[in-house]
Order: sequence, then C-alpha cells, then structure tokens
Amino acid sequence: MNSSCYFSPLKAMRPLFLLSALLLTACLVQAQPVNDSIVLSDSIAAISSGSADDTTKVSMLLSLFTEFQYREPMLARKAAESAYQFATDHDLEYFKAKSLSSMGTANYSMDRYTEALAEYLQALPSFEKLGSVREQGLVLRNIGNIFLVQELPEQALPYYHRALEIDKQLKSDKDIAKDLMNISSAYAVTPRADATFKARIDSAFLLCKQAMQMSEQLKDTFIYSQCLASIGIIEYEQGKPDTALKHFTNAEREYEKGKMDSALKHISDAEKFFDEHHIGANRGVLFLSLGDIYLERRDLSKAAMYYTKALEDAQSMESIDDERLAYLGLSRCAEKTGNLSKALDYLKKYSELNDTIFNIRSSRKQTQLLLNYELEKREVLLKAEQDKKEAMHEAELNRQRSQKNIFIAGFIIVFILSFIMLRLYRLKNKSNKKLSEALEHLEQTQTQLIHQEKMASLGMLTAGIAHEIQNPLNFVTNFSDSSKEIIKELNESTDENEKKQLAEELNMNIDKISFHGKRADSIIKSMLRHSHGHQEELRPTNVNRLCEEFLMLAYHSIRASNPEFNCTIEKKYQEDMPKVNLMTQEIARVMLNLFTNAFHALRERHQKEKGFSPVITVKTSLENKLVKIQVRDNGTGIPQEIRDKIFQPFFTTKRSGEGTGLGLSISYDIIKAHGGELKVDSKLGEFTEFTIELAA
Repeated sequence: MNSSCYFSPLKAMRPLFLLSALLLTACLVQAQPVNDSIVLSDSIAAISSGSADDTTKVSMLLSLFTEFQYREPMLARKAAESAYQFATDHDLEYFKAKSLSSMGTANYSMDRYTEALAEYLQALPSFEKLGSVREQGLVLRNIGNIFLVQELPEQALPYYHRALEIDKQLKSDKDIAKDLMNISSAYAVTPRADATFKARIDSAFLLCKQAMQMSEQLKDTFIYSQCLASIGIIEYEQGKPDTALKHFTNAEREYEKGKMDSALKHISDAEKFFDEHHIGANRGVLFLSLGDIYLERRDLSKAAMYYTKALEDAQSMESIDDERLAYLGLSRCAEKTGNLSKALDYLKKYSELNDTIFNIRSSRKQTQLLLNYELEKREVLLKAEQDKKEAMHEAELNRQRSQKNIFIAGFIIVFILSFIMLRLYRLKNKSNKKLSEALEHLEQTQTQLIHQEKMASLGMLTAGIAHEIQNPLNFVTNFSDSSKEIIKELNESTDENEKKQLAEELNMNIDKISFHGKRADSIIKSMLRHSHGHQEELRPTNVNRLCEEFLMLAYHSIRASNPEFNCTIEKKYQEDMPKVNLMTQEIARVMLNLFTNAFHALRERHQKEKGFSPVITVKTSLENKLVKIQVRDNGTGIPQEIRDKIFQPFFTTKRSGEGTGLGLSISYDIIKAHGGELKVDSKLGEFTEFTIELAA
C-alpha cells in the first residue's frame, strides 16, 4: 500500500475546463459509487467472517483501502476505518497505527486536511513506540505536505527534516530524493518580503538539483519530472525567466501569465527527454498535456493529434486510465468543432472505460480475496489435520520411550546405588584414618603459621621502632657526650667569659637532649595509640561542624610556627547534611591529621615557589547514602611510586623530626573501623585530594 503522498507543484496542472465535461457525463457514472459501496461492504463482511488469522484479516482490509484509494477516497476511508476497528478490537497496535495513517491519506486525497492531520498525528507516536521507522518517515512526510498545501512552510519544514533523517538512516535513496524535493518546495514558497527569501530560494535550488540528480541515477522519471517543475519555479523566483522556461512542468505558471508558447516549448523539451532516454511510461501524460494546451489555444487539429497520440500510447501500454482521458479530450475537440455525434461517441467510450476500470479492478480483487481466503482456509485445515496426526504419533512414541527409559533408568539407579553403598562402606574406615591424620597435620601447620605471623609482625614493629627511635637516641647520646666535655672544660677554665660561654653551650645541649627525649616519647605514644584496642562509643556527629573546628585548629597551629604563611580556605559544606554516628574523637584525629598534612604540603611549595597561592578546599556531601569528606590542596603532590605506601606504618615523606609516619596509618585504620574508605588522588606538583567515605 502506497500511503506516501508528497507535495507536487503540478497538483493544479489539469485545466479547469475538464469540469464541464465531467458534469456532462455525471449521469452516466453516477451509479458507480453505489456499486463500489456494495462491493466494499460485501468484501468487508467476507473478510470479517473468514477463518484467517487476525493479522491476515486486517491486512486484507487494508488492501481494500489500496484498491479504492485513488478511485473512491471516501470508500477507501471506510475500508481503513474497518481495518482500524478490527485492529482495535484485537489489540493489533501496528495495524491500528497503519489504519490511522491510511485514514489520514484518504482524508488528504479529499482535501480534508484538518482530519488528515489529526489522524497522522495520532498514528505517529504509535509508530515511534513500535519502532516502525519506515512508517514514521511516511507519516512525517505526509504531515509536512498538509502544512505545505495550506501554505505553512515553517510548520512543514521540521517534519520534512525528520523524515529526511529517517530515510538517511534507512538508506532509502528514493525517499531521500522525495524529502529533498519537499524541503526545496517549502523553501521555494517563502514570501518575497521575508528577510530570508534570498537565502531560502538559493537553498531550494540546490536541494532540488540534488534531488533531481538522485532521481536521474535511480531512473525515477516521475520524481525527475517533479524536480524539473520545481527548478523552473525556483529559477523564476530567482529572477531567471529565460532559464525557468525550460521545463514542461512549469506550464501551470505560463497558463497564469498567458505565455502558451513557452509552455508548449517546455512540454516539447520533455517529449524529447523521454525519447532520448527511451522512456515509455508517462509519455501519455505528455501527449495529454499537449492536447490540453492546444485545446486551450483553440488549435483543435493539433489538440486532436496529441489526444490521438495519447490514445495510441495508452492502448499500447494498456493504460485504461490514460485511454479514457484521451477519449475525453477527443470528445471536447469534436464538441468544439460542432461534431456532436462524434463527441457523444467519444464520451460514451470514456464512460464505458470508467465502468471497465471499476469492473476489472473489483472483479479481480474480489476473486483474489476469495481465492486467498479459500486457499488459506484449505491450508489451515490441512495443517490442523497434519498437526493432529503428528501429535498423536509423537504421543505414542513418547509413551513407548518413557516406559523403556523408566525401566532402564530404574535398573541403572539400583545398580549405581548398590555400588555406591559398597564403595562408601569400604572407604569409610580409610577416610576416617586419613581425616584424623589430616586434622593433626592441619593443627600443627596452623600453630606454625600463627607463630610465623607473630614473628613477622614483631619483626616489622621492631624494625619500625628501631628506625624511628634511632635518630632521637643518637642525638641524646651525642649531646650527652658533648655536655660531658663542656663540663670538664668548665671545671678547668679560669676565665669568666669562657665559663659563661661554656655554660650557654651546656644549656643548649640540655635543651636539645630534652627535645629529642620528648621526640622519642612522642613516637612511643603514637605507637601505643596505633596498637591500643579501646574504642569509644558511636555518637551522632555534625560532620560540617567537626570539619570547621579542626580545619581552623590546624590552620592556626601552622600559622603559630610560620607567621608568614597564609592560605586561601574554600569551604563547600552541604547545608542539609544529616548527623552521622561516629567515634567523634577518632574521626577528629583523622581530620586533624589530613588538614595538618595539607598545610605542610602547601607551606613546602610556598617556600619553594615565588608567587604561589596556597589553596585548601574542604567539601562535604551526601551521595548514594554515603557521607563524603574531601580535603584537597594545591601543594607539592605525592609521587606515583610511593602513593601505595603512604598508609603503611612509619612511612613518611616529611623531613626528620616532623613526623612519625603513623598519622595516615592510624587514620586509615580508624576509617576502616567505621566501615568506611579513605582514598587518595594526587598529581605531582599540582594537587593532592583525600576522600573519606562513611555510611550515612
């Protein structure tokens, strides 16, 4: 079924004087719609009462629409309505949308544009939901045509463009050519007063040329002729009248301006085009057009000549439709020459051909429908009978197989069970002995592994202690030895100034011994905190307030030892952050450690780089039921090769005396104890960001 009607600049091509002849023959053909209506009703009844499946029935109803689409649009709509009702009753969504589209096409043919638009718009979402891409393109193109016919190109263009996108997806060159021509036509009707007229008319020309090239490659003479017409119109709008008068399809504009000579030239050029390309189809259209033009000019001999050519061409091509139009033209020529008898003969033949077209199509379609119905009915019955026989035979075979399989399976099961029981009995004693030996060996291995693990942990702890305490102890020893020498010199000296100087040196040594002693004490206390098993209770905690308090504490602490250090602090706290159950003091220790490390990194880069602006950013957020605390600084960054080591005990990047190497290790363990994650991201020389994730 071809439901794609696209805009044609030749829609009004046929001269208006055809109307008078149609009125003269109305009495001869007025009974035909009644016959069509009866045939349609009988066909619908036969299809509805048939035994075909639902899909076949609705397809047959839609084929009735195709049969009447061009001859009787009103009856075609009735067929489409029947298909729509059937599809609705049987929940056939695709055919429901297809029927709506067909109803729209019928209304379009009858110039009922409002109803057609409503039905197309109702069908479009269904095609989109079903993924029927090709049908979407057809409906979109038809909606665009409705708007264009109503001289609303701006509303038409979006639908034409969407249709073009779909047809490009489908790689349908013929439909693409139609879309390009439609878009060109929409651009071509832009009013001259519009500011975009020049640009749009140029675009229309380029698109139409592109469509013409595609149709020429496809050898689609109908689209090609439409493109010729559009180019003529566009060139006329561009102010190129000489070029515009090349194509026969521009004759409608020539009629309006009274330039019959130019119109004839266009049609003659088209006739040459058909001859040069050996195109048989549509030649009758050329001859009929020439006959119409010469009849309009009252050159009755030439008009009759071309109508006769059209008649001969139609008879050779077996085109009854063109043949009846040729008879109608000859009837008018005879009428104007005063030969009323001959005019009446031609008119009778025209009427007879109308009846013939109807009878042939109706009889052939009805016969096909009945044959298809009977064939499908017979196939259904044969298939049902065959299926029944096959089912009975298969059932008997299955019964026999089942009995045989049950017997064999029973025997095999009994044999296997007997063998298994005997095997299990023999293996039981042997297995028990092996299990006892394996258990004893496992216990010994477990004891050894526990001992090895303890020794390894003790070795790691001892190495860490030795490494960290070695430096302060060396300082204590060295300054103690130095102090002994100073005391000895002090006792031997008689010079008061020298004694005073030695006393000051002794005092400095004592201060250094005290400092490094406290340093060793700090290391030991950190180790104890790292290893103690006590945990405080969980309490609802305001994370924003906790961050604020210890951020400022760390900042003031670094400022106390480095007054010249300043830093920009960016706080991005989520205001509606809920309270979180935390061990507040433990988390506070983590926060203080992260803030202090960040400020140290910022201070170090600040001392190395002139013009550096330290920035620390603290952000809190609630994402996917996780509370996130992010601490970011633009300090020195952490090298990639040591990033995996920073959470290990005693590992530090600070200078000797500035850290124990336990801060991040303790922080990591605290966050893990809360069931959270402590992550790090860093780029050397750019930034470091620690992220704490805790369950909300």
